[in-house]
Amino acid sequence: MVLAAAERFAASATPARLAMALCAVAVAFLLNAVANMPVEQALRAGDCQFIDCLRPLRPEARHAGYSAAEFRDFLAAIGPLRRHAAWALITDLPLIAAIAGALLIAAGLATRALPLSERSQRILVLLPLAFAVVDLVEDTLLASAYSGLADLAGPLPWISALKFGLLVASVALSLVLGLVRAVQN
Repeated sequence: MVLAAAERFAASATPARLAMALCAVAVAFLLNAVANMPVEQALRAGDCQFIDCLRPLRPEARHAGYSAAEFRDFLAAIGPLRRHAAWALITDLPLIAAIAGALLIAAGLATRALPLSERSQRILVLLPLAFAVVDLVEDTLLASAYSGLADLAGPLPWISALKFGLLVASVALSLVLGLVRAVQN
């Protein structure tokens, strides 16, 4: 049911929808950055300028990954801001939706009129959905870690790596297929 809806959404992709989706990603990113600013300031041991705070130091936002020890150090560094960090996770929800939507639209645009098998089409739709699910799982684990319910420093780096891997795979496939489509036309 969700897969069929995602396939229809991708099939109805237009350049204008992609532009709107990318604007939504930018707005959601800024909302998330503002919500996490107190945590980012604590990590920088002082006041950060807005532009500097846009480059997150939070472990789950690092593309290069992090270790369990680094996550534990992060929790110690933010101390009383753990509750704020947990509430700021709410702003990750529109960001996840915007990114997944943009990925679906990009996949739909890139594959239009390409002779792809049904399985290949399905994979291109499943990657953004898998990204969204893994990001939601990551946020759930982060909320549990912030609240002190469990020490999840072990699995969190792996979940974050999987999230970014799915994001990169989805973008890379859409770019390559978009280039193939451009060359064919």
